[in-house]
Amino acid sequence: MYDLVSIGNPVYDIIITPYIRTNGRVLSGCSTNSALAFGKLGGSVAIVGKIGTDYLDDFIKVTHMYGIKAYALPAKETGGFYLRYLDRHMSDRELVVLGIADKINLNEIPDEALEAKAIILGPILKEIDANFVRELRSKLDDVFILVDPQGLIREIKGGKVVRVANKDVYDIIAITNITKPNEHEAEVLFPGASPEKVAKKIYQINRFAGIVTVAERGSYIAFQNGVYHIPAYRTIERDPTGCGDVYAGAFIYYYIRHEHPLESAAFASAIASFMVEDTGPHFKIDKKQIELRFEKILEGVKRVD
Repeated sequence: MYDLVSIGNPVYDIIITPYIRTNGRVLSGCSTNSALAFGKLGGSVAIVGKIGTDYLDDFIKVTHMYGIKAYALPAKETGGFYLRYLDRHMSDRELVVLGIADKINLNEIPDEALEAKAIILGPILKEIDANFVRELRSKLDDVFILVDPQGLIREIKGGKVVRVANKDVYDIIAITNITKPNEHEAEVLFPGASPEKVAKKIYQINRFAGIVTVAERGSYIAFQNGVYHIPAYRTIERDPTGCGDVYAGAFIYYYIRHEHPLESAAFASAIASFMVEDTGPHFKIDKKQIELRFEKILEGVKRVD
């Protein structure tokens, strides 16, 4: 049994920020980055997703390097984006589609790949839907499931990605444990509501926890004890791509060991701070720095409801 299984198609992106530009396409994606964080922390983790033959060898090599068991399902092409941040604050980005991998069917996934304490659902472009999640929940009734909704609310218009809410995403929130949008996705899901109120709305639907990440301002978590602001660790930002994904993987890593949502969110914020200092799948987590950053963030946690 794995501690974590991360489900969602890996992508190979070109990433451009005001400070870095990748040399061609690099491995990325929500399921990938969350699994990488989990593996680098020392957890037992598997990843399930569809990928084309063009990047298959590299995907297997990189995941194996960090102790991740890859269940690579075949696809006609590998998904990916030309990803460019819109300003020097890097608060939002433009995605131009480079490739779209196929949808994932639950019956394609080996049973052993679903034997886990927790699951992260990290779709990139609607490769899973509400029916997939209902079947998964029916099959694995007691498994802890965290959802990153970014790929559930994406549509393609003129070759670019736009965010559009749909019924599927609300149905998925209701049958899983945690949904974790960023602030832009939160605005699409619950227009006009502040990030902390969106976190609370998610909690009111799933009755476990809601999280909204707000880039360099940290994150908000709502659960039975209230709504809290978790600060970000102040560091030098080079590329925020994947920070929310790393946050998800680190949250699960801490939660399945301690079952403490608030501390898990602070730990996740600490681990995400390493990702923003780097770019691509080979980001480094300095284990000597984890406790220092974790304690610093805990000192700044505030209840806001």
